[in-house]
Amino acid sequence: MSEPDGNASGDGVRAARVALRMLELLASREDLGVSEIARETETSKPRVFRHLRTLVSLGYAVQRHGSDRYARGPRLLALTRVIGQSADDGLIELSRPILRRLHQEFDHSFNLSLVYGDSVSIVESMPGKALVGITVQLNQEIPLHCTAAGKLLLVEQIRREGSLPHGKLTRFTPLTIADPLKLQQDLAKVEALGWADAPEEVVLGINAVSAPVRDHRGDLVAMVSAMDSIQFIPVEPPKKLVQALQTAAAEISALLAM
Repeated sequence: MSEPDGNASGDGVRAARVALRMLELLASREDLGVSEIARETETSKPRVFRHLRTLVSLGYAVQRHGSDRYARGPRLLALTRVIGQSADDGLIELSRPILRRLHQEFDHSFNLSLVYGDSVSIVESMPGKALVGITVQLNQEIPLHCTAAGKLLLVEQIRREGSLPHGKLTRFTPLTIADPLKLQQDLAKVEALGWADAPEEVVLGINAVSAPVRDHRGDLVAMVSAMDSIQFIPVEPPKKLVQALQTAAAEISALLAM
């Protein structure tokens, strides 16, 4: 059946088709320019631009900073998590530009960790800029009691269950908190502050600071962390770094809540 032409109904169908095709293109490409979208959708650049402005305003597209290219927005990423892309992949993609911004502002390594039930794994890492770098293993379960990200999950578990999970607290360094009572005191401080650190608790000479990421239900789903030599992230982490991590975590949480 041919489409009606020259009337509001036909124009509406064509507009919907162009918008849906644009969503398909944004979902399948890293980013696109207006000319590319116009060519792919067989429509004019002014019409593409009008559609893009609408998609940006609704959160389905974002304009790359400092360029004329467009990419998936938070609402499109949320949609892809539901209909194809895994939730983990979507969260990582949402977080990546924010991690990049932190990486540009500071010289430390930055990591994104995800919560998997009662465990935590680092899934994304951007290396620091120091002469001697720190490398982490991705997608490996990390110990909870002596890592900054892990402590945030322990705080959540105590809130939920009323006590620490049972199990031996392995001592990795002389500074690892292996006594349950002392760990509970440390976690009480973490809960009060809203962020965690773990100076030389899993590896001597290394400190990490983490801030929590929560989804639309308020559940802890991820952590944004900075990691570096104790020389650069001392036992008392710089306020500027802590605030930047908390701001980044809050931004990701806001995107997940859209």
